[in-house]
Amino acid sequence: MFDALKRKAGLLVMSAVVTVSAHAAEVTVSDQYVRGLLPGKHITAAFMTLSNSSEASVNLVSASLKGAKKVEIHTHSHEGGVMRMRQIEKIEVPAKGQVKLAPGGLHLMIFGVDKLADKAEMELCFSNDKCQAVVLPVKSL
Repeated sequence: MFDALKRKAGLLVMSAVVTVSAHAAEVTVSDQYVRGLLPGKHITAAFMTLSNSSEASVNLVSASLKGAKKVEIHTHSHEGGVMRMRQIEKIEVPAKGQVKLAPGGLHLMIFGVDKLADKAEMELCFSNDKCQAVVLPVKSL
């Protein structure tokens, strides 16, 4: 009887593990780059495509860049014929979908950077408490 209960408990635990990992978001990054700095400027932006292969949506909630004071998540909006940039809290990456961060749309605004190496090191953090390192080539303007 005790062995049968142990087997059932083991199956329940294994089932829970499979369910959790089936819903864990798997985000991949492609087409990533950061714009080179203009002379005398300490602000730039990063762009990329975020793809989610899982069954659950996940949100990009923060980012950091080595050598920068801060990185903010931004979007552009058009109001009365004027293009405005504003900070937002997150970017949703839908289940089995992708979101593109591109000039004129969603992007990561980088502040307080004095210089960029040929490849910048960024960390992206998501709502599932997972962070991942990304290397971004620097593109001159």
